[in-house]
Amino acid sequence: MALVYGLLGLGLLGLIVSTPFVLAAVAPASTDWGKLSDISQTYGAVSVVLSAIALAGVALSLLYQVRQARTSNEQAIRDSHLQLATLALSDPSLLQAWSPPVAPVTLKRHRQHLITSLVLGELLQRFRIGHLSVEKLAVKLDGHFRGEIAREQWEREGPGWRRTMGAGDRRDRVFVRLVDESYRAAVAAGPASALLEFQDRPDRP
Repeated sequence: MALVYGLLGLGLLGLIVSTPFVLAAVAPASTDWGKLSDISQTYGAVSVVLSAIALAGVALSLLYQVRQARTSNEQAIRDSHLQLATLALSDPSLLQAWSPPVAPVTLKRHRQHLITSLVLGELLQRFRIGHLSVEKLAVKLDGHFRGEIAREQWEREGPGWRRTMGAGDRRDRVFVRLVDESYRAAVAAGPASALLEFQDRPDRP
């Protein structure tokens, strides 16, 4: 779509620029150029508007391409991070090479905190590219912090997120503010939802 807008804008701009030369080539020898000059002044005013529209189309096309490139780069970084996390989760010895927890914690809990951190990272990515509005993000975070593990993870790692997001752009700062607000609201609302241990049971007839 961006390429189409760009081509249309360039085509319109080329048509405007070439029109006077085309008229000069096809006009008869007896043409009243004085009259045509008066007409061309009116044409010139119109051409300014059309040129502005064409340039705006090109600018929008370039802006869209820049945004798409940024989104692709962020997704590539996100995919790389996910691959590293998957590798760490698959091997306890490799997980020790991951950023160590800020306080002693069991290996199982460390893995769970890593998962909840990845969930927040996914929400951040979707918020950055506009797939989640502020309202939708608030709903997602409300469900996220119903769980005990998510609350523990933010209590432990929240300061690091605040420092990192504080150095980011406006959407990063908005994101971490919303996470903080959702966390505090969840804690004020009462205990986290109980998490039952799942066990394999034979199907009942």
